[in-house]
Amino acid sequence: MKPVLDAVVKLVNTIRSRGLTHRQFRDFLQSVQSEYSDVLYYTKVRWLSAGCVFERVWQLKDDIVLFFHEKQCAAECEMLDDTEWLSDFAFFTDLLCHKNNLNVKMQGKINLSTISGPISKLLN
Repeated sequence: MKPVLDAVVKLVNTIRSRGLTHRQFRDFLQSVQSEYSDVLYYTKVRWLSAGCVFERVWQLKDDIVLFFHEKQCAAECEMLDDTEWLSDFAFFTDLLCHKNNLNVKMQGKINLSTISGPISKLLN
């Protein structure tokens, strides 16, 4: 899954790290009346938030492709046209989102009804 992670991080960094590109992307999202106004920034320090970053990129993937095609930089997002890569991306996004949800649930009071499998037998 490292190739998927690297590609998504590179795509987000391409948008976010250049001020002009980032402003243009936000303006583009506003002009197409997107549900979201920006992509989230990924950092290794906050690796548990990767699910949120991946989910946002997944939601904006069509807008990202349109944006880069308008800027005539289609090579930046060519992986978003590859169905095999997209299936890996979708799987990894779901996996990270479930991991994030589990992490959030584990931070509060332990609710034994939400935990199943071998761990629940240890906690009972």
